[in-house]
Amino acid sequence: MPVIDMGSRGIVIGTLFSRPDGAACRSIVSDREVDEDAQSMARRLLDRCWGAYIAVLTDPDERGTSVLVDPSGLLPVYSVTTENHVVISSNVRVLERCTHVHLRVDWKDVHAFLCRPELRSRATCLKGVREVPPGSLTTIFGRSISEKLLWRPDAFMPVAPHPSFGDAANQLRETAIAVIGAWERSLGPVTVAASGGVDSSFICGALHCGGAAFSCVTAATADPSGDERPAVRRLAEHLDVPLAEGIYDPALFDPLESASGALPRPSRKSFLNGVDRLFAKAADDLGAVTIMDGNGGDNLFCYLHSAAPIDDRLRAEFTLSGWASTFLDSCRVTGCDVPEMATAIWRRMTRPAGFPPWPADERLLSRPAPDFESAEPVAPWTRVPVGPHGGKHDHLALIMRCQNHLHGLISPMSRFSPLMSQPLMELCLAIPTWLWCEGGLNRSVARRAFADALPPSILTRTAKAGPDSYIRAIFDRNRQAVRHSLMDGLLARQGLLDLPAVEQALGIDAYTGDSIIYRLLDLAEAEHWARAWQD
Repeated sequence: MPVIDMGSRGIVIGTLFSRPDGAACRSIVSDREVDEDAQSMARRLLDRCWGAYIAVLTDPDERGTSVLVDPSGLLPVYSVTTENHVVISSNVRVLERCTHVHLRVDWKDVHAFLCRPELRSRATCLKGVREVPPGSLTTIFGRSISEKLLWRPDAFMPVAPHPSFGDAANQLRETAIAVIGAWERSLGPVTVAASGGVDSSFICGALHCGGAAFSCVTAATADPSGDERPAVRRLAEHLDVPLAEGIYDPALFDPLESASGALPRPSRKSFLNGVDRLFAKAADDLGAVTIMDGNGGDNLFCYLHSAAPIDDRLRAEFTLSGWASTFLDSCRVTGCDVPEMATAIWRRMTRPAGFPPWPADERLLSRPAPDFESAEPVAPWTRVPVGPHGGKHDHLALIMRCQNHLHGLISPMSRFSPLMSQPLMELCLAIPTWLWCEGGLNRSVARRAFADALPPSILTRTAKAGPDSYIRAIFDRNRQAVRHSLMDGLLARQGLLDLPAVEQALGIDAYTGDSIIYRLLDLAEAEHWARAWQD
């Protein structure tokens, strides 16, 4: 991993780019800035640079050591506090080696994670291991530890006068070309995991318009229900880039293998092991070393399915024609008719303002979920002031929900999710919610950004197929292994599972049953992850 030496002021570990051009940073501190304290240096980094990094900073008067974690979350950082040391690393196994302590599973936190698997908390599922919040500055002085959040999303809320739809799309285009291009130059050669949808195609558009050489890879189910190869072929042909294709093979799925590996939470879906291997082989065939994906695109590009954009426009920029236009756009995006949407607006406007509820998933668990209020999200955004743009609470919740599904800089499977890079996140937060549904299409600003570069058939798609039939096939083939893992495993011994409910769910028809199949596979993933750490 790259290291930038800051002399007596510290080091930056990871990848760092300058604003606005995305050039790789080689030097950070000028002579006149060398006497700044650590907090001033950290703010300068946040303002001038972006990337995936951790900065270790010292004060000129040696008042301790400070650690800045970049806001994107693309280089997660974890800490363990011992009697004599605070150990910080992006690799949990390094924490284990440095502390000479065998890390153990924290079953209370496993239960909390299973209740809200999309909520990334400061607590991991390993005892004593906590995640350092992105955008925070942690200062260690002797036995004293203090923490200050320097990057806050409320600094990037929409402000009047609001941009036009076209201006917002142009800003997004320029920023994406700079950001995705910078990552390609740093991590390339690159292939894009293309699904035929908006988000991965957005990455392709940015690479193409930036003049980068890249390729695409896609995977399909053996049956037509999850086969997006025709759409991806059109994309690859339109952009004139190489394409590798693969078929998901349920026979290659290992029901006892954890996809979460050495991660501190069982946060990856079990079926992803097969996807990783398929993509890795394709990338090797294409001569690529990094596989970019569009993970987090729905979230970053404000894919709301509610009346929030209408409410926001009414409160922040009321014009009758604009409000009526957003009303109709939201009806098209959600599929609601006019009376249904009017009712939704009334409910939204009369409910208490604030962060949206985060319901727990207690299915197949033996005990109730902890209150959401007791959670400690690694992104502490639940009380961020958003002014008249109440829909930005929903936008922030969307971004928080994808944090467990991003592939960061040290992803062992060479996957990387560039869309949550700091400049893109800041810009997308600043774009009002109503622009994202302009014209009755979800993520419409992202669609417009590369409208001149992508096939029209991609730009107008609002839904695409997924690997559902593959996932159901691996469940069907491995039902007995899943049963044994759950009924006789560590989760059961810890009393976390409602075993009669699990037994009943295991009898479901694999191909016509509901989403409980996904829940069973997620519980099995947690079981095998826990076994890996307990061994």
